Amino acid sequence: MLHGVLRRKEYKIIVVILLLLISIMGIIAAKISKDNKRYKQQAVMAKQYLEEGNYEHAVEAYQKAMSMKGSDHEALSIGLAEAYVGIHQYDLALEVLRDCYQTTSSIMITKKIEEITIKKADYEYQQIISRGDIYFSNEEYDKAISEYENAKLIKSREVTSYQKIAESYIKMGKYDLAKEEVQEGLTITQSEELNQIEEIVDSYVQKQQYDSLIAKAEELIFQENYEDGIATYQEAIRLLPKEVQAYIGMANVFLIQGKYQIAVTLLKGAKEQIYSEELDAMLEKALQLHELEETRRKTLNELYYAVEEVDHTKISEIMNSEFFINEIADDVPVYYSPLGEGDISRGYGMIIFDNQKIYSGTIIQGVRKGSGTMLQLTESHGEHGFYYYQGEWGNDIPNGTGSTVEIATEMDDEGQKYRYKIVAEGSFYNGMENGFIEKSFYIDDEEIGSVSYYASNGVPMRANDDNGNPLENQDQKYPIGIITKKGVPTGDYYYVKPGTFWGVKPYV
Repeated sequence: MLHGVLRRKEYKIIVVILLLLISIMGIIAAKISKDNKRYKQQAVMAKQYLEEGNYEHAVEAYQKAMSMKGSDHEALSIGLAEAYVGIHQYDLALEVLRDCYQTTSSIMITKKIEEITIKKADYEYQQIISRGDIYFSNEEYDKAISEYENAKLIKSREVTSYQKIAESYIKMGKYDLAKEEVQEGLTITQSEELNQIEEIVDSYVQKQQYDSLIAKAEELIFQENYEDGIATYQEAIRLLPKEVQAYIGMANVFLIQGKYQIAVTLLKGAKEQIYSEELDAMLEKALQLHELEETRRKTLNELYYAVEEVDHTKISEIMNSEFFINEIADDVPVYYSPLGEGDISRGYGMIIFDNQKIYSGTIIQGVRKGSGTMLQLTESHGEHGFYYYQGEWGNDIPNGTGSTVEIATEMDDEGQKYRYKIVAEGSFYNGMENGFIEKSFYIDDEEIGSVSYYASNGVPMRANDDNGNPLENQDQKYPIGIITKKGVPTGDYYYVKPGTFWGVKPYV
């Protein structure tokens, strides 16, 4: 009986113990269930923050989730690392992953470490590039290059750093260094983008060479070394045929040399491949000068032959024209021959001394010698007149046989104008009448008389009677010869005042 009682007591104790254990296990299970539920809620919250881009809250949520029992350490570590990446805390992200790897040796963690390491490099690279870009925009190119060089240390195969360094050197005008940078980048990256930059650098190098040639040409032209200056401009054109400056410079040289047609041809050729307002303006200027040159050449040619023929009307028309006065006589002396202006190499041509006096005839080494005509415009009573000498020259002075003609407008007692002409033919010495002279007088081209006499060094000699005796003075004048009308002697003498000198104006 006692034994039965004991067995009943033992059974009760066991039941109580079992019930107690069950209660404890239930409590533990409930707590575990509650903890799991809290953890899952925390993990879901952390993931939601991460997906929303709310990285700072995600970091806090993941850290709290990782502190909970039963947490998935690997998954939470990856999430926390992603959250740190979101706020660019790459070192903290890698620290979390490496700590996790120490305990898990997970391949997934290894891959994530590699992924974030790459992202860290990308971020740091972009940060350095951005700093370089700020320096670049502020034209602090040395500092920009330093930053871009640092970027190369992080990602040596990235083309951007090489490109930006080259662009910085271009801005600094250091084209050789820019080309070296591009070539280094091409060797490492094999990028087509750098090929394009290299073409740009080459164009700048060529432009630098071009500018150097232009400066050299300008210096040669300043020294009046036109031949070498033109050759240098031509070299610049061969280097960069679509740049305008060499065409403008060379055209200017041709304009200076008076080679207007060559300048026009050059500029028209340039316009076929280049559009430039400066080129248009220069061509317009060259065309105007060429037209002016043609008019000048035509005018000089007409004047030359008019003087040769002593065409009074044509000579007066030309020499009194506005063009002749402003464009030709304004820049005297002017030398001209049928071969062209300035060319009297064959010993004949025309010299324009001013807007009223010209010479046409033989010219030896710039001196009038041989035969020629010197003509001077005159004016009287508001009408144009002429004075010219035509004959032999020596030592730049009338010497030898020749004649002078003077045509002027006079007015009679009734106020009527008429043309008065005096022609003197004979010998001249050093510009003065010397020897036998025949002088004729005309009114409106009708001869009214003539006189023959002898002169000595410009002085008309006194006439003698039939016995060879000097004739007497009359009215304080002395006779020099008998007046003839239409070839018939009148018996009247021509008288002059003592001290009279006759010869070629302006030598007398």
